[in-house]
Amino acid sequence: MNPKDLRAAVVADFKEKLPPVTDVDALGGRLDEAELKRLCLASPAVRVAVLGADGLESKGGAPYAVFSLAAFVVTGTGNQGELAEEGALSLVGAVLEVLEGNRFGCDVDKPASVRAENLYSGELDAGHTALWAVTWKQSADVSNNIQAQELDDFLRCFVREKPDGPTTVEINLSGPTPGAENENA
Repeated sequence: MNPKDLRAAVVADFKEKLPPVTDVDALGGRLDEAELKRLCLASPAVRVAVLGADGLESKGGAPYAVFSLAAFVVTGTGNQGELAEEGALSLVGAVLEVLEGNRFGCDVDKPASVRAENLYSGELDAGHTALWAVTWKQSADVSNNIQAQELDDFLRCFVREKPDGPTTVEINLSGPTPGAENENA
């Protein structure tokens, strides 16, 4: 599984399970000031980002990457005058509930090292905006991410040398191969 597909699965699951008024979408990385302003307009909002990979390990002969993910939660003052922080705490609780043991329909490990952190600072409009980050790590098998037909032609043709056998040429292209054409002649 590649990180793009994992993030898409998390976003889809959050859209389904979080309150319908929540604007859920993917985020390319960490929040910057411009993105925070856009999120404030869409609040309550959750943005899911893959922040990186924290290691690679082998499980059953397959490489597993430990991805660091985050759900950034932004809320503003509620329609009834509720403080932004109250809405954020409720939404953070909902995100944590969705995360519990969730594999998001993918062949990944359960979320680990789950942490929720209040990112409020004096730079945010006091009482009108709340910002939290829920972070976690999730291990995923990263082998076989690209199908052969997705590769450029030069990557699908190669020579394989065997220490105790003949050299072979492998061509993984659609259509007749040069060897097959010569055999029929």
